[in-house]
Amino acid sequence: MPEPNSIDYSKWTGIKAEIAKQCDKDHNGKLEKTTKYDEISIFNQQYEEIGKKYDDYFIAKTDAIHDYNADIIKTKGQHDLLTINKVKKPVKLSANSDIRTDYDWSEEEFSKVLDQMLNAPRYGGKFKNSVLQGKAKAFIEAGKKYHVDPRILVAIAMCESSRGTSELAMKNNNIGGLIINGKYHNFENIEASIDSIAKTMESRCEEGYTTPKSIAYSGRYCKKWAAPNWLSDVKWYLGCFDKFYKYDNVQS
Repeated sequence: MPEPNSIDYSKWTGIKAEIAKQCDKDHNGKLEKTTKYDEISIFNQQYEEIGKKYDDYFIAKTDAIHDYNADIIKTKGQHDLLTINKVKKPVKLSANSDIRTDYDWSEEEFSKVLDQMLNAPRYGGKFKNSVLQGKAKAFIEAGKKYHVDPRILVAIAMCESSRGTSELAMKNNNIGGLIINGKYHNFENIEASIDSIAKTMESRCEEGYTTPKSIAYSGRYCKKWAAPNWLSDVKWYLGCFDKFYKYDNVQS
């Protein structure tokens, strides 16, 4: 059977989709075999060399800034189309873990974790009106913007806002308990509040407080006397990602 001259990869996911996007020279959502470029052959070669060999890794965005102690694989394809960072799955985020990351999270899987936190049957609809419903993308984007792990943003927001149901969250869009100029700030929307939490985490990291535990006991987010309970709650929410986020969702 002859090889097709055009392949639509729009429904592909995971590492296979990322390699296809980078092999798609004219960015039209298809891999094509033309007189100028043989994108199909290039893709097959790159997927054979990278995709199958590293199917437990994810492709990082080539134009992002990454700070990983990982090898950089520069593939030598027909047109040197790919420069790919080999990025391991994120480690468990514990009390003593560095919260500074640029990992490429799956919005779909992130949403599933939020859904478990808010809509699991055992809660009986208690959090159905939470302002955090459907905010996975906002957490991921804020994390990327400030180079902090979005899991810590979710954990703080859940902890500070009673999972998005507190009066401060509902009336002021303030899900982080953030005080500006001596009073609880009134945010324009939830996305702005998430952004502010992320920016605050970036500032704490710049001050040398780079772990949930050091942030808790610094007195630079919660009161020091509240640190043990605050950290305990944050750790519980972080644990939800270990339980519900599927890192092995690469599909062929």
